[in-house]
Order: sequence, then structure tokens, then C-alpha cells
Amino acid sequence: MTFLDKLEKRFGHWAVPNVVLYIIIAQLVVYALVLGGQVSFGTLPLIPKAVLGGEVWRLFSFLISPPNIAGGAMSALFLAFFWYLFWMMSSALEQIWGAFRLNVYLLCGVGFTILAAFVGQFVSPATTIVIFPDFLYLSVFLAFAVNHPNVEFAIMLILPVKVKWLAWLAVGLTAFSFLGAPSWGDRIAILGPLVNFYLFFRKDLSNSVVSRQRRKAFAKEKVERDNTAFHTCSECGATDQTHPERHFRYKTVDGAAVCICDTCRGGA
Repeated sequence: MTFLDKLEKRFGHWAVPNVVLYIIIAQLVVYALVLGGQVSFGTLPLIPKAVLGGEVWRLFSFLISPPNIAGGAMSALFLAFFWYLFWMMSSALEQIWGAFRLNVYLLCGVGFTILAAFVGQFVSPATTIVIFPDFLYLSVFLAFAVNHPNVEFAIMLILPVKVKWLAWLAVGLTAFSFLGAPSWGDRIAILGPLVNFYLFFRKDLSNSVVSRQRRKAFAKEKVERDNTAFHTCSECGATDQTHPERHFRYKTVDGAAVCICDTCRGGA
């Protein structure tokens, strides 16, 4: 029994089913309040400097901040589709893991994100670190991609692409952001939200690497077997690989089997 199994056995009754749906509903409410001018979008993200200055609500408000404020009908449509995908992927994870494990996965993501933001701010005090709930979307998306790698999404409603390739693209963009970050504090803030993914999937990632290495080794052995001659003529040295048109027969000479091709046999 793993540590997570023990936690679920003891605290599983505290799990919140469909927790991502509640997050999306909260983001929709906040989105409406921002559009109505009752809430300022700038007061929502997690900014360690602002929290240390007394704006403690940012430790929670960044979770219910909408990803962006749509500027038109098309942007609003894409935002609605984005929320639908977020709910769909989280529901698929909940079906596999159960509500408790999904809750723990998300809570770990939140905790490591907040910790990384403050550590990053401490490492680079001159910079201003700003955290939106993008880490939640990335975290859920990567977990979904590991569990359902061959599910296809239609890019622009036209081009079908497997989710595993989109996940590699997301990882590549994250790596690009990491390398292009202006400070080490920003880099720490970028890596923090990925810690929970690593903790939950380190065995899967390790097994994937080992399995890929085994497949490569097997393919190499198969190529070597296919290129190795099965018959070699004792007279001229021709093989079934170099001369596939020839027929090879065996005869016994001094109690040993000796191979000879039809050309040498005919010449004899």
C-alpha cells in the first residue's frame, strides 16, 4: 500500500467530487464580476510582493481568476471551449484516479506553485512574479496526456492531432519560457507547478524511458538477425544474403554438415 493509498483510506471521505467544475463556476462568476466592473482583474493574480504588502487574498483569488478577459465574441467562444476541455480532462482523470487523488494532485500543484512563487521572489527580489491559474490547466493537461496519449483533438476544428504530441509541444513551450525567463526567480516559479506532475508520474516516465530503450534494443537485434546469413556456401562463400537467388543444400563430410550452393554443386 502506497503513502497515497494510506492517505485515501484515512481522509478519502473529505474528497470533493467534481472539484474542477466548482473552480470553473467560480471563475465564471469572477469573470462576470470583472466584466461588470465590480472586480479589478489586476487584483486577482498571485503576486508575492503584493501578498507581503498585505494583499493576502491573492493566495486564494488567483485560483478563481479567469485565464483572460475576452475582447470579443470569438475570444469568448474560445474561452468557453477552453473551460469545457479543462472540465472534460479533469473528469477523465477523476474517473481513473477517483476524487481524492485528483484533489491531492491539484492541491499539490497549488502548494508547490505558491511555494515556488515566494522562493523565486526571494531569489530575485528585483523582479515581480505574477501567477495566474495557467499552472492548473497545464498540470491537468499533462496528466490527461499521460493517461490518454492517443486521444485526438481537432486543431482549429480541422486538423486531428494526438494529445501526446500536444503535450510535447506544451513541454517544449514551457522549456522555452524557462530558458527565456529574465531571472532565476522566474525560472523557479515556472518549474514549481510541474513538481506535482513529476511526483505523480515519475514511475510512468521512468518506465516509458526503459520501455523505449528496450524497443530500440529489440529493433537493433532484429535488424542484426535479418542481416545475418543463415546459409554460407563452404566452397565459394556465397550466402543467402549476398545471393538470395541460389539454393543451398547440406551434405555430410566426415560426420559434419557442410553447406554448398547449387552453383558449386552443379560445377562439381
